[in-house]
Amino acid sequence: MKRFISILMIICLCTAAIFADETGDEYDDGYIYEQNGAGDQFLEIDLFANFPLSFKNQLYIGAGASVSYYRFLTGNIAVGGDLLIGYNMTIGEKPLISVPITLGLLYQPYVGKFEFPMSLGIGIATTTCQTMTYFPSFSAKANAGVFYRFAEGWSIGLNASAYWIPQWFTDSTKNYNGLFATAGLGARYHF
Repeated sequence: MKRFISILMIICLCTAAIFADETGDEYDDGYIYEQNGAGDQFLEIDLFANFPLSFKNQLYIGAGASVSYYRFLTGNIAVGGDLLIGYNMTIGEKPLISVPITLGLLYQPYVGKFEFPMSLGIGIATTTCQTMTYFPSFSAKANAGVFYRFAEGWSIGLNASAYWIPQWFTDSTKNYNGLFATAGLGARYHF
């Protein structure tokens, strides 16, 4: 009798395995999971080439770095700011260092794991060349890029921006508009 019950139990277990559902249906709670949501944040570090646009061949192409922080209000819109340090050499071998700090708005659509951030910001800047420092001055910045989210907390990508630092004086003949463009690589930490 013990053998009969043991054999019957083995047959029942094997039968259950034969008729088991192979589709692997997962629980669908109806919620759509988004890449970013309200309250998500990121820190970004960029290294780039700095191209002078309005200096009539008085500056060489330089380099720079920036650090940004943004916090999402919705899945696609974030607020935050950045600090950029741009470095160029004049034809007289003098360094021009510009440091704009901007606060702004970011719009970021995404397709799969690719994110396409676009931002506008305004703020203040300091500019130093030779022994002269111009502070505070107005600054404005526009930025666009493409990033690939290779992990939940990390993404890498390409970034391009344009920034404007005007110098306004009481003698308007001395006014000048410093225009720069950047192109480089960026890394983001999402939290």
